[in-house]
Amino acid sequence: MAVSKETIQKYLQETPYIALATVNEKQAPALRTLGSFAPDEFKVYFSTGETTAKVGQIRSNQQVAILFQHENQKIPSFVNITISGTAHELDKDAERCKAIALLSARSPRFKERADKKELNGTAFFRIDPEEIKVVDLSKGPGANGIEIIKY
Repeated sequence: MAVSKETIQKYLQETPYIALATVNEKQAPALRTLGSFAPDEFKVYFSTGETTAKVGQIRSNQQVAILFQHENQKIPSFVNITISGTAHELDKDAERCKAIALLSARSPRFKERADKKELNGTAFFRIDPEEIKVVDLSKGPGANGIEIIKY
């Protein structure tokens, strides 16, 4: 299949929402939808409230997965991409500034909050990819529509 780097990056950029998977205190998967995220090549930055359950879960177990999937797809042309990797909380000013710039470029509402200095209580994370899984059913029946890329 050999999906190009550019094709994957374009798909990530065009995805409006992602599903973030973490591991909860019972070692069970926990899923939630996020809108405040920004891909940077294959790394993904996101922000969330500091007191949310996902922050505690990531602090306990940094292994996460993110599902990128466009809505209203039909099966013959269905595509999604999952990035699995390690989440790192950003505490250095330079890293936080990069995350804020990327998130601001993607979301006018986030930019407005950043410009007004309304980000107190916000945690920022960077997910470093370890595996990228591309599911592409457009290859037709019987074709192997799954490609796994080790990063």
